[in-house]
Amino acid sequence: MWLRIKIAFRNAFRNRRRSVLNVFMIASAVAAIVVFEGFTHNMISGLRETTVQTQTGHLQLALRNFWEKKSNKPKENLIKSYQKVLKELLKDKRIQYAAGKLEFFGLLSKGDESMSVRIITLDPQKEVSRNRHFKFREGKALNKNRPFQVAVGNGLAKKLGLKSNSNVSILTHTYDGVVNAMDFEVSGIFQTDIAEFDDSTLLIPLKTAQELLDTTAVEQIVVGLKSSWDTTMVKDSVRTVLAEIDPDIQVKTWYQIATLYKQVSMFNRVQNTMVQFILMALVLLSIMNTVGMSILERTGEIGTIRALGEKREAVVFQFLMEGLFLGLGGVLLGVLGAICIAKGFNAMNIPIIFPGASAPIFIKIEVLYSAILKASLLGLGITIMAAVIPAHRASKMNIIEALRYNI
Repeated sequence: MWLRIKIAFRNAFRNRRRSVLNVFMIASAVAAIVVFEGFTHNMISGLRETTVQTQTGHLQLALRNFWEKKSNKPKENLIKSYQKVLKELLKDKRIQYAAGKLEFFGLLSKGDESMSVRIITLDPQKEVSRNRHFKFREGKALNKNRPFQVAVGNGLAKKLGLKSNSNVSILTHTYDGVVNAMDFEVSGIFQTDIAEFDDSTLLIPLKTAQELLDTTAVEQIVVGLKSSWDTTMVKDSVRTVLAEIDPDIQVKTWYQIATLYKQVSMFNRVQNTMVQFILMALVLLSIMNTVGMSILERTGEIGTIRALGEKREAVVFQFLMEGLFLGLGGVLLGVLGAICIAKGFNAMNIPIIFPGASAPIFIKIEVLYSAILKASLLGLGITIMAAVIPAHRASKMNIIEALRYNI
C-alpha cells in the first residue's frame, strides 16, 4: 500500500508544469470560497447587529390584530397592560431590557418647510444599551431628563437642513383622530448606515410620544437580550408568561420582522452558492483534462501493469490517489492564500458602499473555520470526482491494445 501511495505521489507531479497549473487552480477556487464566505459573513453580521440594536430588538410583542393587520382602528391594537408584562419579563436574567414602543407617522416642520416622517419611540431610561448603539454624527443621544428633545436621522436632517439644537414641530393625529402638535429641540443627528431608516426616521422619548398621542398604552413591547444565542429559548419562555397574562399578545423574533436583513442574507447565500458552483465546475473540468491526458500518455504503462497481474481496482486507486495529492496541495495552498488575502484587505481599510447603505463601510474579511472546512471538502471532493471518470475508463482498457503503445 505504501509503495502504491509513493508511486501515486511521484506520478501526480511527473509533469510539473501541468501539475502546478492544476494545484494553482484548485488553490484559487478554495481561496475564493473562503474569502467570499468571510466577506459576506462580516457584512451580514454587521447588518444583523445594526438591525437588532437600533430597530427591532431581539423580540417584539404585540396583539394578534397588530401582527395580522386585521383592525383598521389603531387604538384597538394597543397593549393597555404593558407595564404588567414588562414587570414579568424583566424577571428573566437573560433579558437586558424591555420597553414599550409606539410607531406612527407625523409632519415634521422647521419654519416653512415640512416633511412626512416615521416617528419611533425610545425609552432612554430602560433602553440604555439600544440608545448607545445609534451613531451620532452631531449632538447627543436622547436623555431621560430632557423629554422634549428628538433625535433625527442623518438623511432626514439633510433634507430639512436640521442641526443639533434646531427647533422643530411635530404634527400628528391621536388615536381618537384629534390633531395634536408639540414643539421640540433636536438633541442630535444619528446614523445607522441603513439609508431607508436614516432618511425618514425620527426618535422620540416614549412618554412624550404617549402624551402627543393622548394614550398611556403602547403598540409593541421591544425586548433586548444579553446574548443573541438565547433568542429562541427566551421566546419560548415569553410565550409561557404571555399565556398567563394575556393570550392575545404574540411574540416574534427579530428575524421574522427584519425584511431587509432576510433579503440581503438570502441574496448573498444564493450569490455565494453560484460562485462556488462555477469555481468547482472549472476545477472539475481542469482535473478531468489533466488526468485524461495523463492516462493517454501512460496507456502503455497501464497495459504493462495490467499484464503483470494488477487488478482494475488497483489502476483506479492509483489515479484517484494522484488526484487526491493534487487536491491536497491545492487546498493547503488555497487556505494559506485566503488567510494572506484576508489580512491584506483588512489592513488596507478599503471603503465600499452597498445598495441601501447611507455611508461607506470598510471591507473586512473574517477567516471562518467553517468556510475553510467547506472549501477544503469541496476542493478535495471535486478533485476526487474529476479523477474517477477517466480512472474508471483507464481500468477498462484492453490489455493487448494498451501494450501496443509501448511498441
